[in-house]
Amino acid sequence: MREGVRLVTLTGPGGVGKSRLMVEAARRLGPGFADGVRFVELAAVSAADLVAPAIAAGLGLSTSAGQLTADLECYLRARRLLLALDNFEQVIGAAPLLGGLLAAAPGLVVLVTSRAVLRISGEHECPVPPLPVPPAGAAPDPEELRRYASVALFAERAHAADPGFELTGGNAAAVAEICRRLDGLPLALELAAARVRLLPPQALASRLDERFGLLTGGARDLPERQQTLRNTLDWSFGLLTAGERALLARLGVFAGSFSLAAAEAVGAGSPDQAQGAEPVMDTLGALVDSSLVRPQTRRDQPRFALLETIRAYALDRLREGGWVPAHDRHAAYFLAVAEPTDADLAGPGQLAWLDRLEAEHDNLWAAMSWLAGHGPLEQAVHLIQVTWRFWWLRGHAAELARLGDDFVAGSKDMLPYQHALALTQAGLILVANGDPARGQQLLEQALPLYRQDYDALAVSVAMHALVLVVLGHLAALRRDHAAASRLLDQGQALLRELRDDDLTGFDRLEQLLTASFMDNVLGLVRLSQGDNDAATRLFTDGLAVARRAQDWSPLLVLLYDLALARRAQGDLAGAAGHLQEGLALAAQAGDKPAPPTISRSWRLSPGSRTTRSGPCACSPPPARSWTPGAAAGCTPTCHASHPTRPSRLGGGPCWATRRSRRPRRGASPPGANVRWNTHSSNRDRRGRVRPPQGAAGLASGPGTGQDAARGGRRPGGR
Repeated sequence: MREGVRLVTLTGPGGVGKSRLMVEAARRLGPGFADGVRFVELAAVSAADLVAPAIAAGLGLSTSAGQLTADLECYLRARRLLLALDNFEQVIGAAPLLGGLLAAAPGLVVLVTSRAVLRISGEHECPVPPLPVPPAGAAPDPEELRRYASVALFAERAHAADPGFELTGGNAAAVAEICRRLDGLPLALELAAARVRLLPPQALASRLDERFGLLTGGARDLPERQQTLRNTLDWSFGLLTAGERALLARLGVFAGSFSLAAAEAVGAGSPDQAQGAEPVMDTLGALVDSSLVRPQTRRDQPRFALLETIRAYALDRLREGGWVPAHDRHAAYFLAVAEPTDADLAGPGQLAWLDRLEAEHDNLWAAMSWLAGHGPLEQAVHLIQVTWRFWWLRGHAAELARLGDDFVAGSKDMLPYQHALALTQAGLILVANGDPARGQQLLEQALPLYRQDYDALAVSVAMHALVLVVLGHLAALRRDHAAASRLLDQGQALLRELRDDDLTGFDRLEQLLTASFMDNVLGLVRLSQGDNDAATRLFTDGLAVARRAQDWSPLLVLLYDLALARRAQGDLAGAAGHLQEGLALAAQAGDKPAPPTISRSWRLSPGSRTTRSGPCACSPPPARSWTPGAAAGCTPTCHASHPTRPSRLGGGPCWATRRSRRPRRGASPPGANVRWNTHSSNRDRRGRVRPPQGAAGLASGPGTGQDAARGGRRPGGR
């Protein structure tokens, strides 16, 4: 307790352990107070004007009601005493009484627990956080997990409920999941642990979606509000005003954190409600003060979040009224957030846009899921269409797999173009996530639908061309080069029908991306056929288009594939230059590796057969830490390993994927076998640069596309 601090309020949601912390703090601080510590429990006090009598009773005073406050001040004035007041939230109107007592008694120190701050002069708020929980994916090692206070508490209480319970390798993962999903709230963990007599941890974890019906039966000597998780939250909810209750329920639609602007858009009772931003902000502030909403800061901007347990409770309350309107407003808001402006589509502006979407990742997914399941489906399709760069560049594409069936089932009654667009997005999702046969069927179904809208929509021509490119790519994956060339030629013919001014904004950008995508796929076909010069010309043409578009996705892909072609021509310096540029761009873009299923779906190797994909033993870390020139003194340096997973193009494909074998323990650091310099120790007897043994692709020296297929293909290929 610092000198001069005389009023401390321990705040936090119900069940977080405020009372237990207060008791322990008072026990430790007590010896420093000549007149000791006095505890006063206020849970049973129903009105603010009854707080003074309760304090008097706790101090052992007998006094009359008329002079109660004066008698308290007189009693405390000459004493050095710690006054601990528990559960102040329902009598918050008595806060001025504490201010008066502190002013009258200089030796008095007050320690308060409350779910809301008192808001009086001299108050020092001390938020009580939940217990630390293991991160997702933590190893199920009982000894390591027991280091987390939440796991230790659960194990202790579970053993008390069932003496045969032990934290083991068999149940440690389930216990960690329970702790995470219950947010580390001590009360919730204790209620869950009491259930192990009936349900082992694995079964308990599977039932947490119904946590409020499950977490009941607390100790009989606890107050009724703490005997079930729902009672605890009902107690907090009952202390709110009607406006605060309504806003809390609506905030349940947010997944993850949310901005103030989002809260204002969703929190209003209706889109055109007269209530402006300021009242919503004030109400949100009251919920923060009540410990039901947690304030955060991201890049100097305020954000807010609900514990998952509180969010589940808020959604239960929202089901009582306003469920659909709140979700509709949430989806509409994030549709607007995701819609790119012209400045968001190219160059540095695209990176800022991607960062904004990353901050809203969970909410974008929630909005897309709502629109896919409840409509309008056209908006869900549009949301994927305008944000595919984000899902691919930032490594989230696998999440979209769950939407494919919804798109197919819901699109049958749409207009031809919308139906075709839904089938296209569903097909791309399926192909990208490991089902190219089913994806191809949907893409082929979309082709005649695009033709029906040629006269009305120039964008139909561009989308038709995109589908032809993807189908051509799939044909190339099957080694059917004749079919691939035919489909790609058809796509090129369609693009030639479009004038530069037929499309604008986002649609014009997609047209350019399709053109660069087409050059890239044709280049890969020519490379696999051994026509290295033709491949180089096509990759160079595609790269020129990508530079016009100023889009990171095709730039990364084409730089990588152009490096492959340069290497096949024997131009190692040119290959290194393209890879170094790609590494720098990937680092700026925050490019992340793709999940293995996505990698396998889109691998088109320039050799005689398709290879397994996934990360190889020499795969570098994500681009943020894998930058050109990382090894000091390498002059020049050739980064022949992957410049992370190059981004996808035209709605999905990634060609620079890697083998699924993980690095062995003790293996050389990423890229150690695929970098060399011009130091004398790296030269042969004639003074030529000598690549290290085992350098994937580059160690075999220059050659044709067939040579690349046998030993000099994309790094990581066999």
